[in-house]
Formats: sequence, structure tokens, C-alpha cells
Amino acid sequence: MSKFLELKIRNYEKTIHDHNRANKRFYDELLVLIQQCEGRYKSVDKAPDDSPEWQAIVLKRTERPVLSFRSRKMGDMSAREAAKIHQEVVELYNRGYPTATIAHILEIRASTVGSTIASYQHQINYQNIRKVKM
Repeated sequence: MSKFLELKIRNYEKTIHDHNRANKRFYDELLVLIQQCEGRYKSVDKAPDDSPEWQAIVLKRTERPVLSFRSRKMGDMSAREAAKIHQEVVELYNRGYPTATIAHILEIRASTVGSTIASYQHQINYQNIRKVKM
């Protein structure tokens, strides 16, 4: 596996790790706000909509971390880059990565990954059929 592909995998794993850490921090902070609200009103449901405690919870909920990945089209790439991406899709597929993960690692559409894998499987099946007939 190329060092560049290994770097893409590490970047993907770092993105996931950072998101998980941010998500945990978000829920820890939200829990503290909920506990403060319950401490004052005995229940979040009983807190007035205009109370500072409830407003803090509402505001915090808008800060929830979002995990997103780029999703480039093959048509936006040079022919050389697209050919390299196709090779990397096959390599990651053969290593057992699922379609969505391959798409995230390579920052391409999942549909592109799916069609590349289908084409690769068709090619392998065709080669196997030719070997049997010979």
C-alpha cells in the first residue's frame, strides 16, 4: 500500500477520533446543563422556556458536532488522479473496508466507490471464466 494511501487512512481515522472526542465533550457539557436545570426546577420539563438554564440547554443543542467528509466527483479530477483513485478503491476494498468508509477515506462519492467495486468484480469474474474455458 502506498504511503499516500496510508496517510489518507490515518487522516480519516484522526477525523473520526477528533469527532468522537468533540461529541463526548458536547454530551458531557449538555449533561451538566441538564443537571443544573433539574437542580433548580426538579425536572427539565418544569423549567420555564425563558429560564437561563433552559436557554443554555437550547443554545448548547445547536453546538452539536457534525461529522462530514468531502465528496468529490470523478469528473472534477484529472484522468491521472481518477485512475489512481480507482486503484485505491480496489486496494481498500480488498483490505475489507466497507463502501462508505472507502468513500470517506478517499473523499469521493459512495456511488463512485460502488460502481468501481462492481466493475472490478465483473473484471475478476470475467478473468475467472476465461481461465475455466481454457
